Order: sequence, then structure tokens, then C-alpha cells
Amino acid sequence: MISLSLIIPVPMHMRLLLCCWLFALLYADAQDKLPPHFSSFVEVSDSDTIVFNKQKRNFVLIGKIPASVKILRRLSDTIAIVELADRTAYDLLTRSGRLFKANNRWKLPENFSAPLTKTAKEKTQRWILELENAKTFAESIKGNLSFEIEKIADNQKALQLKASWILMEQYILNRSDVLFIDRVRKAYTERELTGFDLSANKGNLVHRQWPHINGYGITISIKENKPDTSDMDITGRYISSSLSSPRIETHATTMATIAAGAGNSFYTGKGFAPGAAVTSSDFANLLPDPLAELMRLGITVQNHSYGTGIENYYGADAAAYDDQMHTANMNLLHIFSAGNLGTQTPVSGNYAGLNGFANLTGSFKMSKNSIAVGAADSFGIVPLLSSRGPAYDGRLKPELVALGEDGSSGAAAIVSGISALLQQTWKQKYSAPPLSATVRAVLFNSADDVGVPQIDYHSGYGMVNAYRAVKTIQDNKAVQGYVRDQQQWTHQIQIPPGTKNLKITISWTDPPAKANSYKAIVNDLDLLLEHLPSAQQWQPWVLSSYPHADSLNRPAVRKKDTLNTHEQIIVEQPAPGVYEIKVNGFSVPTGAQDFAIAWQYDSTADFMFSYPVKGDQLDPDRKNTIRWESNITDTATLEYRLKNGNWSTIANAVDITKKYFQWQLPDTLAAIQFRLRTTQNVWMSDTAVISRNLPIFTGLNCADSFLIYWQKASVDSYRVYQLGQKYLEPLITLADTSLIQFKQNNPNRFFTVAALLPGNIEGKRAYTFDYTNQQIGCYIKGFIADPFGTNSARLNLQLGTTYQVSKIVFEKLTQNGYAPVQEITPVTATQFTVTTAAIKGLNIYRAKIQLTNGTSYYTQPEQVIHFGEQPYYVFPNPVRPGASLQVLTEDPDNKVFRLYDLFGRLLMKATLTGTRNQLRMPLLQRGIYFYTVTQTNQREISGKLVVE
Repeated sequence: MISLSLIIPVPMHMRLLLCCWLFALLYADAQDKLPPHFSSFVEVSDSDTIVFNKQKRNFVLIGKIPASVKILRRLSDTIAIVELADRTAYDLLTRSGRLFKANNRWKLPENFSAPLTKTAKEKTQRWILELENAKTFAESIKGNLSFEIEKIADNQKALQLKASWILMEQYILNRSDVLFIDRVRKAYTERELTGFDLSANKGNLVHRQWPHINGYGITISIKENKPDTSDMDITGRYISSSLSSPRIETHATTMATIAAGAGNSFYTGKGFAPGAAVTSSDFANLLPDPLAELMRLGITVQNHSYGTGIENYYGADAAAYDDQMHTANMNLLHIFSAGNLGTQTPVSGNYAGLNGFANLTGSFKMSKNSIAVGAADSFGIVPLLSSRGPAYDGRLKPELVALGEDGSSGAAAIVSGISALLQQTWKQKYSAPPLSATVRAVLFNSADDVGVPQIDYHSGYGMVNAYRAVKTIQDNKAVQGYVRDQQQWTHQIQIPPGTKNLKITISWTDPPAKANSYKAIVNDLDLLLEHLPSAQQWQPWVLSSYPHADSLNRPAVRKKDTLNTHEQIIVEQPAPGVYEIKVNGFSVPTGAQDFAIAWQYDSTADFMFSYPVKGDQLDPDRKNTIRWESNITDTATLEYRLKNGNWSTIANAVDITKKYFQWQLPDTLAAIQFRLRTTQNVWMSDTAVISRNLPIFTGLNCADSFLIYWQKASVDSYRVYQLGQKYLEPLITLADTSLIQFKQNNPNRFFTVAALLPGNIEGKRAYTFDYTNQQIGCYIKGFIADPFGTNSARLNLQLGTTYQVSKIVFEKLTQNGYAPVQEITPVTATQFTVTTAAIKGLNIYRAKIQLTNGTSYYTQPEQVIHFGEQPYYVFPNPVRPGASLQVLTEDPDNKVFRLYDLFGRLLMKATLTGTRNQLRMPLLQRGIYFYTVTQTNQREISGKLVVE
């Protein structure tokens, strides 16, 4: 063997590093893949002597890892950072494998880059740490003003602090109780949803089938900035919290509306859980919120529609979220948007350099007990921008997709709203809250498969289906259980003939792994399904996690899953009979592991329209997507009828398996019904409505009363709603197109109206509006007077309504008061323009509105100035001491008015800022004074002013 030093002069420390690498590569090749940043935390020195000096030392162990050794961080099944107390422990461990000295770089994420410049090193930043004991750590630096602790997580293992890198490196990185350090990246909201459509994820169908299931009794937290708490779609249901951000943002309001909007503003403002309470929390701190406050507010769902950037590692924040859901509150569910970086390429981690994979935005989204939600269009197609999986360790991410054509923010909010519906349904059925694992299992199991068959890294388990999720619980097709290490739990279900697509999903809330762990799973359960009559068995679907695009794009195969804390089995054509669901505790190191299982199957003959259903409003100005739920393989004729009339054909040979059909509706206001017809079956939809929005206006807003009115529709009656404490409430049904109310009897400000069709079927409600914000006075909407020509004025009057108006009189101010210049009677319109004579100088006009009962209302006076050949007017002259002096100027640019006494002393100076200037005169003695108007210090006019 030839020494490398004989060929190339190599320093001793480089030889040591090379030896480490050669051994590590050879061993890893036979065992596990070597972590890409392995060399960064192997300590290189010229001496191989191990000195403990009564201090614990850290080592990289490559080989068999004994259960008795203290593991600081696992890098693979056979590579770990371990802590040893003395030489004896070191010598014993060398029998299990090879040990290398470790520096403290293992405490940093792979993509960490230390600041290089002095300025950057001294800049204060936010850091997140995982510690053996956060409280003890905090006490140890108490009083040191260089460190500011902002938050300690409930698990007492993570905290967030502010400090410079130079201090972190000098005092924190080398501490033995510090296990992980990472920068806190600024969170940003991911784009909000446009084209919101409840029917895409079957929310409308839940509201139709189970009107009482609306999220009542559930509190949803929106973690980002604060929503507008006065927004009418969450009014009366927002719970104030000390956790809230001081900044109000539209994005947060939109997320709250999607999850739990009441639909008070318009039908598109109705969310999935309109009965739920809403609160908010600031995302300036990315650690979980304090459990005590979450429990005080009754929060069981928290929505996180934000990201930080691609971070492919299990951070301290991910571990803290997993701990909160496992240890502290097993009913709490955190839901994250997957992100909108689907076209980007990760630069670190196992999937570095793979474009279009592993690009979720934030290490906290690597938590295993949360749900990451990607975006899809209304047909279940995942857009390129929606972030993809897998997670850093090969786990399935995102788990679900939901409607979000412009991003995953709204998609997450949809799943948050549906989760609230499931929690309410379970509580009503079993008088106890469900485990978060139960909600996950139900959501994953009931999702509609989209994209690649079975599971994939684009859409996870599929497109969330609110109706099938709620129905799973209503049909008693979800159970909770637990299993210990090497034990088995079983549950039998009966599958009838004529079924297909038997689907079974397990989910469990796993204990947290240590930050920066190579694999997040701790307790490994195995799901197995057996058809007892035939003894045939099925394992769950598993995707390849190998870091190559071809591997990640492969369809799932049935095999044992050792990565995920959710598993799913699908049997496409199940034979009838008894099936046994088996859960094996393959590796449960301590105690018992709780889990939940959900199942469903389809009937080969089932069919149901999902859009439109009763209460849905169809828009004649765009194509509408008619949707249905079915597993029938056939073609059919799609038909419609209006007002219970004759059936008309929309299309023949419609493919039922497509589950939707787009159609441009007729331009009408009418009840409509659809049906699909084959040679053997006919399926009919609910009766829905084709209608347009009815524009609604303020007619008058007087001191004692107000009038609202709306556009006439081809119906006999209308229903007016007013905004109650939380929801719209019916006020009155009437045949007229206007409503007058006395303020003493009705102090409400927000109203809307809907046309009523035969059968008491409501058309689309108008946008709910505040009648006091329409710039309408008591009959008067606006009055403007403008110069017209050289000696005329044009007067424009707009009324809010003609209700009880008998005549209109336009008036001009004279020396003897206002005098009429033109009169209009009868009054049949709401807008008038008249022209009248005007003199040189100032002309003042107003309009009088006279009612049939003799009451009169006046507009504010409006001025018209005709300068002619005289560019200035100064009046009144004479003027009283302390009164106002009017100065009119055709061109006010850089003009200054000055007033002098007889001795030339300056008494007053004022800059002219407009065409008309009102100057407050000083208290002068009676007499004669002189004034000038200058422009850029050049006198333009001068004159005498008499004070009397």
C-alpha cells in the first residue's frame, strides 16, 4: 500500500479528514447514505488523542448504536452524534463502530451559512433553539442584556431569542445543553384565493344535507396578521386575544372568511364553518402559541397560511408543533399551506437539485402531526406553483389539496373550516372531542383521488371532500384505538356486494423527534387488511422516497411503510364479506400509541348531484360547473328545466365518470332543475336558482328616517334582510321595490334584499350595504354648481329618491336673501341639470327639495366665480373688525395678501392657497387701511379697505 503522503505532501489534519471520509464512505455504502454535510461537523486535528478532563465529549459514531448511549442527533440508522462522559465509555463504544471527534456544527441545519462580514456578525437576529431544558437555559443568561428571550415553547425544549451571530458562536453554540440552532426567517403570507367556490370541495353539499353542522362550538385561530374584526362575515364571532398581531391585513380577513365566513356580505362570503368562532395569533413568532391561551380560547384548529422559504429539515419549530399536538393537546390540529414554490429547486437536504420536488416553504411544515395543504383548481388539477413533496425524510407531503387557483393559502383555510365541521360532528355524536388523528384519518380517507392514481407527492391523498368526510363520521366509519410495542389491534367490518374502492386509512399523533433528526417518525405502526373468507391481505400504498425524479414520479406500490405516520390501503374491487383491519405496534419504544382509523366504500349504483343543491345560486353571466358524485361507468343525457316546465337537452353522451359538466346558463331569473338520464336510470338535482345580483341603494338618509330601494326584477315580491349580531336576519317581505324605516324603530345600518320566486325560493341576495355610507343626505345625493360660458352657471342636482317629492326649486343668494331662479314640478327623475345667469364675481346657489307634506330640504350652498377682466375680488368692503375677509383670485399660485395701516406698518400677511380664500381679520380700529396682493414679491393689485 502506497502512502498518499509519498505522492502529494498532505498536512496531517487533511490526512485525518481523508481517512474519516474513506471509512465513512465505505461504511455508509454498505449501511446508510452518508449525510451530505457530514464533513462539516467532523473535528479535524493533528492529534487523535481523546482527552476528557472530566468533561463530556461529542462524537460521530458510525456503526451499531447501542440503546444505552446518549444520542444527541441521529443522522441515519447507523450514524449518530453521541455524548460520552469518559474514556471507558469511549473504549466500549469503539466495539460497536468507528468514532470521530465532533465539533458543534452538527447543531446547525445543513443549509446554514454563517455571516462573513463584521457588520453581519454583529447584527442582531432572531434565533430558534432546541435545548435540553429551556427554562434552565433562560435562567443561565438572565441579566445578560446581549440576549433577549422572546418566547419559550410549552415543551420547555425550544425557545426564540434575539442576539448577534458573534455572540451565538462565542457563548451559545458550544454549550452542551444546546442541541439545535437556526435562524428565524420572516414569515410571509402566501397568496390568497380567488374564484372561491364552496362546491369544489363539497362544502355546499354539507350545508344542504346537514344544516346544523356549521362549526358551532369550535374555535378556529388564524395565525398570521389580524383580520378585520369589524368585517361583517365574522362579526360577533371574533374572540379577542393577547396573541393577536397589532397589524390588520386583508389576507387574514380572507382566510377567516374562507374558513368560517357567514356569507353576510354576499353569497361568496360564506365559508365552510359559518358557525365557528374565530380568533387570531401573530406569526411574528414561529413557535407554537402558548397552550394555556389556546385552551382558554377553546382553539382546536389553527390555520397557518404563510411560509418562510424552502427548508428541508426537521427544525425545532417542527418538533415543538409535534410536541404540542402529541403531549399537550391531542385534540388540537395545525394546518399549514404547502407553499407556492412548486417550480423551484431545493438547494439542501436529500433532494437538493431536484427541480419541482421537496419545495414546501418552512421547516415547521415538516412536522408529522400537522397537515400540509397544496392548491388545486376546481377540477382537482394541481397548478405548477403549488409546492410539492416529499418532506425532507421522504414522507408524503402535502397530505391534501383544496381549491386554490392562485395559491395554497386559501386551500389551507378550506381544510381548517372542514376540520371544524368534523370536530363538531364528532362532538355531537360522541359527546367528546375527536383526537386530531381522527380528523386527519377522516380527511385523508375521504379525499377524492386526483392526478396519479393512489397517493403522490403533488396531491397527497387527494382533493379534500367535505361531504364524504362528514358522512364518514355520520355513518360510524371511524374508530379510535391504541396499541403497544409488538401488540396487535383488530377491527372487523362488513362489506356488502356491489361495492368498489374500499379505502382504509390510519393516522396517529406521533411523539416529537429531536430537531434535525434524519427521520421524524418515532413510533412505527403497521396497517394491514385481511379478507377473512379468502385470507387475502393488503399492505398500504407506499411511494419511493429515493432522491431521483424518476423514482419520485413512480406510482405507489403496496409494501410496509417505515416513514409515515399515516397509511392508506385501497382495494378497488373488494369481494363481499368480513374484512379485518389489523394494526401492529412494530416499534413503540415506550407506552401505548393512540391512533384513529377511517374507512369508506362506494356502491356501484350510487349517484348524487353535488352542485347545484338547494340554496345554490347560479350566475347567468358565466359558465357554471354542474357536479355530481358517482362511480357509475356510463354515458347519459344531461337536461334542464325552468319553473317546473318541460325538459330541454343540454348535451348527449355525457361521461358520468368525469363527474362534472360546464354549461352557459340562459339569461333569466328562474328556478332551475337538472337531470341525468340513461336508458335505465334518471337522477334529478335539487331546485336551484338562476339570478343576478339586485343592486340596492340609499334613497334618503334623514334625521329621523331612511329609505332604501333596489332594482325591479320579474318577480312579485322581495325579502329584505338586516344584519343581526352575527348573521343576516329577515326583516320584511314586500311587493314594492323600496322600504322606508324610522331610525328610532330600526337602528340597523346594514341591509340586503333578494327576489322571491314562486315556492318561496330566494334569488341571489344583493351585496349587503351600509345605507349611511352612500353619501346620500336627506333626499340629496349631490349638488354641484360650475361656471358655464362667460356669464352663466350650470347647476347639477342628484336626488336619492323621488319619494313624496312635490317640486324642486333652484335658488340664488341676493342682497335680500335667496331668490328662486328655476322650478321643476312634477318631479319624475332623480337627476337634473339647469343653466342660469351669473354675474361677474361671486355667485352662490342652492336647491330646495319640497315634499308633499310641505317639508323642505336644502342643499349646501355652492359658489360660481366669474372673473372676467378683473382677476381679483376682495369683499366685503367695508368689513367689521375680526370678521372674515373673502379674497378671490383666478390664479392663486404664489400669491400673498398683505394689509397695512396709514403709516405703512404691516398688520397682516396671508398666503392665498386657492381660488377662494377666507381670511380672518385682526381686531382693528375703525378707519381706512391698504392691501396688496403680490406674486413672487411683485405687486399685482392694491386697494383700500374700510373697517367700520
